[in-house]
This record gives sequence, structure tokens and C-alpha cells, in this order.
Amino acid sequence: MEYSWKFKTPEGFDDLVMCGDDEALTALWFVGSRDDRREAGGCEKRETPVFRDTRRWLDEYFAGHDPGFTPNYRIEGLTPFRQAVIDEMLRIPYGATVSYGDMAKAIAKKRGGRVSAQAVGGAVGWNPICIIIPCHRVIGADGSLTGYGGGLGNKVSLLAHEGSDFFDMRLAAPKDAKSEPDERLVRLYVQIVGRASAPFGYGRPKCYRDGGTSTISLDALVQWGMDAPYIFGDLDDEDAKFLLESFIDFRSLYHFDLALQLARLLAERGTLVRARMGRIIAKTDWSSYESNELLLSYLGSVKGADAQILRLLDIVPEDGRDGLFVACWKSQSARVQKKLLEKFGLWIEDDPDFGSGTGEAAWLGAFLAKWMREGEFPYDRLELLVRWHLARQAPKLLDEFHGGVVQ
Repeated sequence: MEYSWKFKTPEGFDDLVMCGDDEALTALWFVGSRDDRREAGGCEKRETPVFRDTRRWLDEYFAGHDPGFTPNYRIEGLTPFRQAVIDEMLRIPYGATVSYGDMAKAIAKKRGGRVSAQAVGGAVGWNPICIIIPCHRVIGADGSLTGYGGGLGNKVSLLAHEGSDFFDMRLAAPKDAKSEPDERLVRLYVQIVGRASAPFGYGRPKCYRDGGTSTISLDALVQWGMDAPYIFGDLDDEDAKFLLESFIDFRSLYHFDLALQLARLLAERGTLVRARMGRIIAKTDWSSYESNELLLSYLGSVKGADAQILRLLDIVPEDGRDGLFVACWKSQSARVQKKLLEKFGLWIEDDPDFGSGTGEAAWLGAFLAKWMREGEFPYDRLELLVRWHLARQAPKLLDEFHGGVVQ
């Protein structure tokens, strides 16, 4: 009798289904992937002892530990060549990668004769037990993250989880047209950000999975979103239009730091998508966090947005204020700065948790420094906020001021 059982993975991975009998695990695959080839409804849903062992292995793995054991498994339809490929995959250390070509050479050396990388690729793709038999650690000779039965996004996530230094690799365009926009974005950003950050000594771009979609982070590239090197300046119009339209259509794909850079691209190349941007801004629910960081940042990069920024200061919730702060920072309007000062006062008075999310307290510190440096407001207008900021952010500094100007 064959049974199945679902495993709930951590956020950023598709769930897994395990299949087997009373004695051994016979399959493990990601739900919804190319490997999801068995009808789970055709198996009785029951958690067998081997499924409990598999679940324990997966719990340890996703917690970032070496499980230290292997659940009992059985692979049907094994040929000697497929067994040799599986043996080689099991030798790949956690966090490492091996190319199909290198695996072919290793197998040829042991078995004699010639073995092609293509033949190895076919056997790797056939592997019915993902993760435990780590087919995700096999990559192209040129560093490309080629096809993966569990889905390229899951392959990226598994390698990122293991800490593999795979950001020097190219992401190969997937055959699945439905996922192509995501992976083309990943590929473009890894290339663009890596090229742009290298002269400044910044880290590599990081890719992770957020709710099942690929997200790019500009590791240390953006500092307050103002002083960062502009990374999109040398894009041709085709790539610029693709990026802008993709992020308008799939706004959950971007990280806040990336939204700041995209806002600059929108301001510079906005004519490419001007009509669509107008329609989107007109229809946007500004009180919702889900889609607004890019648009809010964009407002700070275009002329004539001050009236809209003033209105948004009243309705944008805490989780969406980072982009709004960028717009306020770039605005030269005295009315915007005055209203923001008033809003900071209300926020710290009405919200006991102000500053606990989205970096609001840090933004307050930045604006206070800006306003005092530029003489925008007299100190008596800022004193309440300065005292609150020091009390929250630097209590030890206050203790050293016994009888000083700040008590």
C-alpha cells in the first residue's frame, strides 16, 4: 500500500509531498512543480514511521542544521548509471555545488569509458527524492542555475538557505513561460547590481524567496536611499521598459531598497510607461502597504507631487511610510516639511509603538539632523522630537548629561 503526506515548509519555499509505504520513502517533491507528477489523491493520506523520520530530517534541514541521518528510502527503476549519479550527488557537501560536467568526469573515472554531461543531467532530473538526494546542488558548467524539477525558484531558495556562494552564477532562462518574468528579473538584477556595486566595494546582490516570489536585496548598496550609486544609468531602453513594466505588474517582487533605485529609473525613463503610471497612481489604494513603496518613492522623484504628498501624510499607514519618507526627503516644499514635522509629533504622541517598525525612529533622526543642519526650523520647534529621539535611541547618552542641556 502506498501512502502520502504533506510537509509544510518555512516561508519562501513551496510545500513538499512525501510518498512511500510502510518500509521506505519512495518520493519527495515540491507541490505544484514539474515533479508533482503523482496524484496525491490516489494514495491514502497517512503519516507512517518513515514519514515521521523524513519530517524530522526536513525540520533539521530547514532549521539550518545537518540532520545527521538519512531516512530509509527506496528508489524504483534504478539503472546502474542512475545509481552512480545518485551516489555522486550524495557526496556533494552542504552549501557546495558541482557542475554536470564534473560529475560526468568523476563517474567516467570510476566506471571507465566516456560519460556526457547531458546524460548526467537526464539522470539528475529523474531523481525522485529531492533535497535529501541533493540534485539542487548540481549546476551548469558556466555557473547557470539550469532547469530544476522542483522549480527554479525553489532551487534558488535551497542554495540561498545553505549559504551557497551562487550569486556569481547566471540564472538560465527557464523553459516555463509562466515563470519567465520572475527569472528574467532575477537574472537582470544579479547582473546589474553586481556590476554597479563592484567599483564601490559593496556586497553581492542577494536573492531570496518572499511568499513564493523571488526578491532582490541590494546588500548595503542603499544608504537612506539618497547617497547610493545609481545602478540603472547604463540600461538600454528595452531593459529599462521591461524592468519598469514588470515591477508595475508584479509590485510584490521588489525590496524597499530596490524601489528607491526604480524610482530614479522611473523619473529618468518615465516616458516609457507614463500612461500606465498615471492610471496606476489614480487607482492606487494608498492606505494599503502591499503595493506602494515603489509609487511613493516615485512621487519623491517627480515634479509637482507636493500636493499629493501632503494628502498622503494623512492616510499612508506605518508599514508604508518608508517610501513616503523618501518623497518628503526629496521634496523642497516648506509646506511638506512643516506638515511632516507636525505628523512626527502626532505619531510619537498617539502611537506607543512608534519606531518599532519600518525604521521610523531612524528616519526621524535623519530628518531632525537635516532640519537642524539646514536651519529649516528653530530648535524650540524640534525640541520635543529631539528629546523623544534621544530617550528612545540613546538612553545611555542621556545618563551622561546630568545637569546638561538635555535632562
